[in-house]
Amino acid sequence: MIRLVFAAILLLVSGALIFSAFSVDRNTATFDLLVNLGTEVFGILIVLAVVDWMLERRKLQEQARELAWATMHAVERAAWVWQGGPRRLDSDELLGLIKGIDHQDHLQPYTRALLVAVGEHSREALTREASSIKTLPGLKGALEEFTTLSSLSENRSSVSIRMVQEVLDSGISQLAQVLGQSTQVMPSSLVRGRDAGLEAQSQRFYQIRAARGEVEVEPELESYDIG
Repeated sequence: MIRLVFAAILLLVSGALIFSAFSVDRNTATFDLLVNLGTEVFGILIVLAVVDWMLERRKLQEQARELAWATMHAVERAAWVWQGGPRRLDSDELLGLIKGIDHQDHLQPYTRALLVAVGEHSREALTREASSIKTLPGLKGALEEFTTLSSLSENRSSVSIRMVQEVLDSGISQLAQVLGQSTQVMPSSLVRGRDAGLEAQSQRFYQIRAARGEVEVEPELESYDIG
């Protein structure tokens, strides 16, 4: 608001100086002085406007990068609970983990909920943070991929493990490019500690709960089979 008021004042001053210049004899030093002052003030206004635009764009880009990293970490967390592997994954390891998903794997309800949350948050971000997202090429496409995950909450038979794998693979590949991370895929066999079993999913999920200081309850060991 202050910046707008300041810009308006500069515009009024510039206009007043130039208007005053044309109220005096054009062949005088006063005319030249008023015109020069008016154009100088207007030039300052233009410079300030450009600088303000650049600062605002940088701010939006920083917000977009934060969103991209947050989404990457959310997928990493969901993939780790589901598939195991190292707790912290670089992009090449994460892509390798995703590539190694067995199409016969099952999802615990809370593992599915983590994936659904990625989809819902991506959908909300596309609407709520559209202005910042468009400043980072490629981010919109990645988020649009992840929105498909929200359909897991609807228990639709058309949603398969293969489809979830493809969405995660495509989305993370695009995010890695956006963030300047490696898009090389580590061979799945080299990702240590993989275990997509239902009990292993429960243990990893409650490790996250414990790390957050949340109250632990007994996990439900029923699986969610999406084909």
